[in-house]
Amino acid sequence: MLYPIAHVLVSFLAKTCFRLKVYGIEHIPKTGGLIVAANHNSYFDIPFLGCALPRPADNIAKIELFRFPPLAALFRALGGFPVRRGTADRGAMAEALKRLDAGRLLAFYPEGTRSKDGKLQKAKPGIGWVVEQSRVLVLPAYIEGTSPVRPFRRVSVRFGAPIDFSPQIQEARNQGVHPKILYDTISSEIMAQIGRLAPEEALSR
Repeated sequence: MLYPIAHVLVSFLAKTCFRLKVYGIEHIPKTGGLIVAANHNSYFDIPFLGCALPRPADNIAKIELFRFPPLAALFRALGGFPVRRGTADRGAMAEALKRLDAGRLLAFYPEGTRSKDGKLQKAKPGIGWVVEQSRVLVLPAYIEGTSPVRPFRRVSVRFGAPIDFSPQIQEARNQGVHPKILYDTISSEIMAQIGRLAPEEALSR
């Protein structure tokens, strides 16, 4: 119940105060487990991406944000769950697979942390593991205007076409490719697809 209310309120603020513009919404599947992979510049990326999506989005957030009980309760009520960064957090990854298997949409930031200069960073292999295990589609997204966020400065979210890694995963298994190499390959390709959605001026910063 809380998510629809928060979505309406935050969407109103995003559109009036930040002139939120969304492109490529037709690429978003209406049902089924889905990973939305986006660049990460600011804590504001999470609500802006949520506003741009027509489906409720679950979010993986660093565990530090769950150490303040009221904030933790809010995150969990909105579909968030914690992850320990810098480690192979099996619990968080298992929760991600559980939600995808249930047909949920999972917002994922492959870089693992916020970019300090607004430029795309190298992806962590975690998203590659989740994709390999779940076999769900990956929807690339590029968020612009949150580095930094300024009132009345336009924020835009661009979605690309969904990526199906299943053929690539099967081929890698048939050829005996080491899993870690496969995870890195998938993660890198996802970041490349995110980068293709960025306007030229964003890439030249």
